[in-house]
Amino acid sequence: MQIKTQLFAITIIGLTQACSFSASSESSSESSTSFSESVGSIISSPSSFSSDKNKAYEIKIMDYTAAYLTTAAFERAAFVAGISEIATENGITNWEDDETTLVGIGRALKKAKLTGGVYETYKKSLADSNELRMQMIQKGYDAQ
Repeated sequence: MQIKTQLFAITIIGLTQACSFSASSESSSESSTSFSESVGSIISSPSSFSSDKNKAYEIKIMDYTAAYLTTAAFERAAFVAGISEIATENGITNWEDDETTLVGIGRALKKAKLTGGVYETYKKSLADSNELRMQMIQKGYDAQ
């Protein structure tokens, strides 16, 4: 967390200096707008660090999936309903294409020690045979 704070501070200082330098050829209102847009794009751009909220959500998905996989009979419709509920509670409206959700599912499949054909069957089924979704599940499986 401290590293993220330091990197953010360094980036802001660099932007401030760059905007100050360019302000000599721009009016102050244009420079202010440019600075605001630059800071806004940095804040809204994805970072290499997962936010605490995303990590907590991923863990909820992983725990739910792992617990569900240990039940006697896996019912896809009931599983999907549970994932949808967790996603909705966390502000995710399209969990089927959400990387954090799919990575969490992949991590759970590994945690449940699924391998070979059984793993591939679950991965394919949970991703609706969508190649990109299967890659995200695989990413979580490999990371666990």
